[in-house]
Amino acid sequence: MKTPQQKHITCADSKETLLDFLKETKEKSEFVLKEIEFKSQNQWDFSEGALSHTSKGFFQVIGVENLADRSDQKLMLYQPQSALTGLIISRQHNELYVLLQARVEPGNTGVIQFGPTIQSTPANYLRLHGGKATAYIEYFTSFVPGCNLITHSMQHDLGSKYFQKSKTHHYLITEDFIETQENMIWASLRAIKGVLEEDNFLNADLRSLLAVFDWDGFLMERKVNSNEIKIDPPKNSSLGTYKMIPLDQLNNWRKSESGITPKKPSLPAIGFFHFSATNREVKAWSQPLYKIQNQGLVQLAYRKTEEKIEFLIKRGHEWGISTEFALYPSYMYSPENPNSDKPITNGRLKRRIIQCDEGGRFFQNDSEYQLIEIDDFDLTPGFTWANSDTLTFYLKQSNYCTFQLRCAASIALDILQPKAFGD
Repeated sequence: MKTPQQKHITCADSKETLLDFLKETKEKSEFVLKEIEFKSQNQWDFSEGALSHTSKGFFQVIGVENLADRSDQKLMLYQPQSALTGLIISRQHNELYVLLQARVEPGNTGVIQFGPTIQSTPANYLRLHGGKATAYIEYFTSFVPGCNLITHSMQHDLGSKYFQKSKTHHYLITEDFIETQENMIWASLRAIKGVLEEDNFLNADLRSLLAVFDWDGFLMERKVNSNEIKIDPPKNSSLGTYKMIPLDQLNNWRKSESGITPKKPSLPAIGFFHFSATNREVKAWSQPLYKIQNQGLVQLAYRKTEEKIEFLIKRGHEWGISTEFALYPSYMYSPENPNSDKPITNGRLKRRIIQCDEGGRFFQNDSEYQLIEIDDFDLTPGFTWANSDTLTFYLKQSNYCTFQLRCAASIALDILQPKAFGD
């Protein structure tokens, strides 16, 4: 048994170290990805109106229909079991470190990105795939001496792609560095700050976890007066407007040799892929991935006043959001869910990144995220200005902020969390 002095600890205090670690892990993974025909695999099948894994775990591909307009249908993913995502944090020499995973996924743009300490569905950590155990799962599912829960929340997943799916965000603090297993590295907040504007470098779940946690509050024991934070609910609820239907009742999709093919090229498709890598719980597997041709656009606008910085956010709802409303960024376009809103064109682009959606479900589904400074905005219904403290408060709440708002906030962390991520 190793003594504490003999523990293997990999640590990054700079952007360069994280870049090198990701490159080395990618090379060691020996990944192979190829698109295959549906008939060349035997783990997924069409049964009871859905595309499902034979274990009935993981996720399903289903149809969803608008009860107010039966011709209005979507192809969506259904995964009622909440995914578990979390970070283990350690304070060393007045610096906060976060345990990250260099994670290869078949649908990632670039194959590998840094993810959180744990990013796992019940099907994975219960080992329905028959592979090895999920690293560090015991810290998030049981008591481990020396490691304590700081906080946790429930957060919306992608509301235009998943039907009513949420995931839990857990944050743990450990007194000492835990030994780093394969693909894992302790990264300082300073190192993480250096890569926040790198394209497809931190995965979407990690960006969400970074945005939701109140790093400054943890460092300074800051308290926000929630009595000053109010938001009006919508007048008409859209809950219960949508229902799941069998795939064969969808008008614009059909089963095909490749999986599920749309009748219009602008609509999403389901393709099948075979993936192998030496450093995952399972060395090789085949699975469906959600595919769509065009790139999304997400804009988060802010303005500077004499006293504070304010962010422009919008109240809205999507088919897959399980609450009456959620908070969105200033503008959001996703090709599977086009809208009539217009992007912001009269501002000053301050930052931009390209970020793909979760690589375990979506194939290179990129969106461009923009942080834009504007002078003012004519507030139409649903829009509101939120200062940094207010937006930080919203982000911490369960099922308030959409995935896109959380990801967009991750490129403004120096504004939202200046003590932890500022100069």
